[in-house]
Amino acid sequence: MYTKDKSQRITLRLNDEQFTFVKTVSDALGVSPSEYLRMMVNLAMVGAKNVEKEGERRENEQASGDDIV
Repeated sequence: MYTKDKSQRITLRLNDEQFTFVKTVSDALGVSPSEYLRMMVNLAMVGAKNVEKEGERRENEQASGDDIV
């Protein structure tokens, strides 16, 4: 198992329903439950970064409402 960039460990307890969900989705994606949970953490991190940038707009959204093409 590749662990060179993974130096922190978490122990997580789930109820039966939560575990079944994680196992089912990870199996469907072809990844381990740990990798699936890492994917969810990464997704949450991206979402949090987007919230920080909430005031910023993409270039195409910065155009004036008066601009007609």
